[in-house]
Amino acid sequence: MSRGGRRTGLVLAIGLLAALSVWYLGWGRFAGLPQPGSREYEEVTRAFYRALAELEVGLLDGAVNGFSAAAGLVPREPASWANLGLAHLRLGSFDEAAAALSRAAELAPDDGRIVFLLSRLETSRGNLDAGLEHLRRAVALDPSNVQARMALVQEIENAASPGADDEAQKLLEEILVLAPDNLAVLVERARLAAKRGDADLLRDSIDRLAPAAATWPDEVAAQFAVVRQMAEGPIGSDAAIELAFLRNVLAREPAFLDDRQRVTASVELIADPFVEFVRLAPARSTPDAADRDLTYVTDVVGGAPEPLLALTAVSLDGVAPPALFGTDGREIRRINSTMPTLPFPAGSGAAAAGVSLIAVDWNHDFRLDLAAGGPGGVFLYVQMEDGTFADATPWATARAGAPGPVTGLWAADVEMDGDIDLIAARPNGPPVVLRNDGNGQWDLLEPFAGVSDVRAFVWGDIDRDGDPDAVLLDGSGALHLFVNQQAGAFAREDGPPLAGVAALALADAYADGALDLVTYRAGGSIELSTWRHDSWTTREWTNWPDGDAGAVRLFVADLDNNGALDLVASTPTTAAVWLTDHDGTPVRLDAPVDVGLAGVVDLDDDGVLDLYGLADGVPARITGQATRDYHYQVVRPRAQTAAGDQRINSFGIGATVEVRSGLLVQTQVVTGPVVHVGLGTRRAVDVTRIVWPNGVPQAEFDPQVDAAITAEQRLKGSCPWVFADNGQGLQFITDFLWRSPLGLRINAADTAGVTQTEDWIRIGGDQLAPRNGVYDVRITAELWETHYIDHVALMVVDHPADVEVFVDERFVPAAPPALEVHAVRDVTTVADARDHRGRIVTPMIESLDGRYLATFARGPYQGIAEEHWVEFDVPARPAGAARWWIVGQGWVYPTDSSINVAIGQGGRVRPQSLALDVLDDAGRWTTVASDLGFPAGKNKTVLIDLQPLERAGLPGPRRVRLRTNLEIYWDRLATAVGVDGSVLRTERLEPAGAELRYRGYSATVGSRSEPETPIYDRIASTSPRWRDLVGYYTRFGDVRELVAGVDDRYVIMNAGDELALTFAARPGPPDGWTRDFVLIGDGWNKDGDFNTDYSKTVLPLPAHGTGYTAADDRLSLEADPVYQRHPDDWRTYHTRYVVPRAFVDGLSRRAASR
Repeated sequence: MSRGGRRTGLVLAIGLLAALSVWYLGWGRFAGLPQPGSREYEEVTRAFYRALAELEVGLLDGAVNGFSAAAGLVPREPASWANLGLAHLRLGSFDEAAAALSRAAELAPDDGRIVFLLSRLETSRGNLDAGLEHLRRAVALDPSNVQARMALVQEIENAASPGADDEAQKLLEEILVLAPDNLAVLVERARLAAKRGDADLLRDSIDRLAPAAATWPDEVAAQFAVVRQMAEGPIGSDAAIELAFLRNVLAREPAFLDDRQRVTASVELIADPFVEFVRLAPARSTPDAADRDLTYVTDVVGGAPEPLLALTAVSLDGVAPPALFGTDGREIRRINSTMPTLPFPAGSGAAAAGVSLIAVDWNHDFRLDLAAGGPGGVFLYVQMEDGTFADATPWATARAGAPGPVTGLWAADVEMDGDIDLIAARPNGPPVVLRNDGNGQWDLLEPFAGVSDVRAFVWGDIDRDGDPDAVLLDGSGALHLFVNQQAGAFAREDGPPLAGVAALALADAYADGALDLVTYRAGGSIELSTWRHDSWTTREWTNWPDGDAGAVRLFVADLDNNGALDLVASTPTTAAVWLTDHDGTPVRLDAPVDVGLAGVVDLDDDGVLDLYGLADGVPARITGQATRDYHYQVVRPRAQTAAGDQRINSFGIGATVEVRSGLLVQTQVVTGPVVHVGLGTRRAVDVTRIVWPNGVPQAEFDPQVDAAITAEQRLKGSCPWVFADNGQGLQFITDFLWRSPLGLRINAADTAGVTQTEDWIRIGGDQLAPRNGVYDVRITAELWETHYIDHVALMVVDHPADVEVFVDERFVPAAPPALEVHAVRDVTTVADARDHRGRIVTPMIESLDGRYLATFARGPYQGIAEEHWVEFDVPARPAGAARWWIVGQGWVYPTDSSINVAIGQGGRVRPQSLALDVLDDAGRWTTVASDLGFPAGKNKTVLIDLQPLERAGLPGPRRVRLRTNLEIYWDRLATAVGVDGSVLRTERLEPAGAELRYRGYSATVGSRSEPETPIYDRIASTSPRWRDLVGYYTRFGDVRELVAGVDDRYVIMNAGDELALTFAARPGPPDGWTRDFVLIGDGWNKDGDFNTDYSKTVLPLPAHGTGYTAADDRLSLEADPVYQRHPDDWRTYHTRYVVPRAFVDGLSRRAASR
C-alpha cells in the first residue's frame, strides 16, 4: 500500500475510533445493561442508593450488604464494586476490599477514581510503594482529580527520596493551574518552596495569599506577617516551620477549610464514594416536573357568630386529620363541631393582625394544646384525655405572671431541654420567651433584646453548626439573626441587609442542606438569603407585586409532591402559588386563591397538601386537586412515650428532617407533628435522617409511608471507653474519667465543679494478659464528647489467691472516694435480698451474670426513677476486722446537662444519690449515710463502708438497704471483710508506647436495663456520628510525651479517635498469688450537650487547680492560659482542626457531591 493509502487508512481508523468513542460515551456503555424503567434497573438503583445512604450515615455492615446486592444484580457495574471495596476499607477488612476493588478495576481499568481507591487500600495495608504507584497512575488517568494529585504530593514528600521535594513542588504547580486561588494549595506551595529554599516561589506564593490575608482575624494575620517578613530575607530552615504553623492557624478560617476540603481526601473516610453509575444509565438527581395542572377548590366550612380573626389546624393527637380552630377575639371554637367554646378575652382593639392562635404540646403528653395571644395577653388551653380543653392560664402564670399584650406567638424549645416554649411578640418592645418549666408554669425571659415589635419569627440552624438559631423580623422591616450559644443564650449578628421586609419564612429552597430565609419585600420581590462564612448572599426567587395590597404571609411546602419545595404567598384577601419545576424554576399557577391563608396542611389525608384560611372572617378549606400520580412520604417525629426519657419535646419541634430517595434529597425543619415530603415518580424512600432538637442524629431506612419515627434512647455522653487485650482479643472493660466532667449542669442554675481529675479503674487478671511482651490497653472516644487525657499509667497488683482487690469506683462530687486499692477477703453474697415492693430478688444479685435488678419504675426523665431500694441482711463485723464493706457491682443510666436543667426548672423531682439505711431495734429505718454517690458509669464496683452502723449504735447483724431514685442497676451485691493493704505488691508502669489514631465507632449490644456494651472487633461506622466540638485536636501518631505526666500537656481526642497504649509486661506473680491491674488516668471530659458549658468548642482548655472559664468572650486560643504556657504543642501536636461539616451536611447534595 502506498504511503498516501496508509495515511488515508490511518485517518479512517482514527475517525472510526472517534465515532466508536462518541457512540460508547453516548449509548454504547449502556448496551446490554438494564435500562431505566425496567424492573432490573429499578432493583439495582434501589439497592445501590440505599447502600450509598447507609455508607454516608456510617452504617457499614448495611452498606456492604447493599452494595453486594447491587453487584449481584448487575455484576458489570463498576460503581457497585468500588463502593463495596470502600465500605470494606472503612471497616478495615482489607482482603475483602481488595477483592471488590480488583473486580471494579477489571470492569473499568481506566477509571482513575478506582485506581485512587486501590492506592488508599495499599497505603492502609502499609504497602507504601504500591500505594504510591497506584497514585501516580490515578493522576495519569484523571489529571483533573486534585484530591489524587494532592495525595500524591503528600506521599512523595513523605517518602523523602532524592528529588522528592522537587517532584512534589512540580505537582503543586500543576494543581495550582487547576485551582489557581485555592488557599490550601498556595500555603502548601509556599511551605514546600521554603523547605527547598526557593525564595522566588515563596515570595510569589505569599503575594498571592496577601489579598485573602487582609480579611483574616488578628491571630492569623499576625502569623502571616511573620512568614511574609521571613520571605523578604534569606530563607532559613525555620521558614517552612512557620508556614506549617500558618497552615495550622488558618484551619479555623471557613474559606481555608472549604479550599482544603476540595483538594484533600478525608483521613477518616479514606475517599469519597461513587454517587453515580459508571456503565448503567445515570439515575435522575432532580425533582420531577411540576404538576402545572394542579388546582384548588375552595369550600367555606362553617360560619361563626362574628368574623374570625385567627385560624389554626390541629391534629388533636398528632395522627388524626387536622381539625380547624378559630377565634373571634372573644372565644375559641372548633369549626363545625359541638365542642364547647373556650373563653379568650383577647382584649379591646383586637384585630386580625394582632391575634394569634397556635397548637403546641405544652405538657408533653403527646396531645396538642392551644395557645392564644392578643392585646389581652397570652392564654393557654390544655387538651384533656377526652379531647376537650381546659384553661391552664392561671397555673401557667402563677409564678412569673403574664407577659402583657402580645401581637404574635410562635413555639420553639429555646433551651433545647425537652420542653416547648412560647415566643411572644410585644407591641413597641422586645419579644418575651415564656420558658416552659416542665411543670405547666412559665418564666418570662428576654433573650432577644434590642428587637422591637416583632412581626415574624423562624427557628432553624442558619449558621450550620448543628443547633437552631432564631431570626426575627421587626416592625421596621429589618431582619435580626440571633446565633444560638446554647443553654438559652444567643449572640446577636447582622441579618441580611434588606430593607422593607414584610414577610419571612424558612426553607431549604436550594435543596443543598442549607436553610434559606424566604422574604417578601415591598415592591413584590420574594428573595432567598443564605448565611455562609459569616456573610449573607441574596437572590430573587420570584416576584409578586400583588402583595402590596396588605400584610403578607409566606409558606413553603411541596404542594404537588414532585420532590421540590414550592411557595405560597398570601395577603388577608388573596393568595398565589408557585410550583418549583424540575430545574428549580418557580412556575406560578394561573388561578389565584381568593382567601387569606393561615396555613398549609393535608386536611383530608389524601397525600396532597391543602390550604386553609379566612375569607372575610369565614373559615375556608382549599383542597388540592393533583393531576399527576406523584408519591410522597409522611414523617411523624416523636419523642419516646415511655417513662424515663423526656430528652426532646414530644413532636420534635426544631428538629431537622432529611429524606433521601436515590439522589433526591429534601430537607425540612420540623414545625409540627407531621412533615410532608414529595417524592415525584420515586416509589420509596431510602433513608430518613433526623437530627433531634437535642442534637442527636438518627437514621431510619426503608421507612413506611406515613411512618412515625420515634427517637432512639441511647446515651450521647458517658466518658471514654476502655478495652484490654485478654490474650484472646480486645474486650470492653468500663468507661473512664467519669469524675472530671467539664461544664456539666447539675440543675437550672449551677454547673458542677471538678474536684478530682484522677481516676482509677480495676482491670481483672482475666481481662488483661501479656501479648508479645506488652500489655495492650485502648481508650476510645465514641460518644458526643471531647477528651483531654493528661496522664495514663498501669498499676500491677499482685496478691495472695485468697484475697480480692477492688477500687471504689463511685462518683461522689462533694467527697470523692480515696484513690486506693482495697484488699478484702470473704466476699459473700448478701442474704434475703428484697426490692422496694418486698419481692425476693436474691437470685438477680447473687453473681456477676449480666442479670440486673431492674424492678423499679422509671420516672419522667432519663436517669430518674421512682424511689427504690434493695434491702438485705448483713452480718456482724468479724472480730479483728479493720474494715467491713458492702461490695456493689452494677451501673448507672445517667442524666445529662439538658435533663438536669429541665429537672431543676420543673422542681417535680430531685435526684437522690445512694443512701444507706439500717433497721433499728424498734423496726424503723434510719439513714446512717447519705449522699453516697452512684456507680461512675458501666461495669463499676462501689464500696460502701459499714462502719456508720456502729457509729450509730446499730452494729450487725442488721437489716440494711441501699436507697435511691436514680437509675442504678445492680448485678451483684455482697459483703466483704477488709484486709490490711500490706499484703499487696504493686508496681506502677508508665506507657511504653502511646499512639493516637482514627478508629471509628464500635457496634454495641444492650437493652434499656443493660449497659450499652461495645464490641471492639465490630466497627459499626467510620463516618462522623456526632456534631463534633469545634477546635484543635491532637494529630494522629505518637503521643507518649503528652501522657507522660500530669502537666496540662494532654492528648485532645475527638469522637472516633483511639488512644492505643502499651505497657511492658512484668514477670508473673509467685505461686499461690494472682494478679490484677488498675488503670490510672488523669484528665477531663466534656460532652456536646446543648446545655453543657462551652459545649460547642474544644476551648476553653482545662487546667489543674483552676476553674473552668474562658479567658475572653471570643474563646480565643491565643488568649487561653494553657496555650500560653505550652504554645509549641499547637505546632507539634494539636494541629488537627475539626469542624462538624460532614455531620451538618448530612444527606444533602452538597455532601454527596464533594
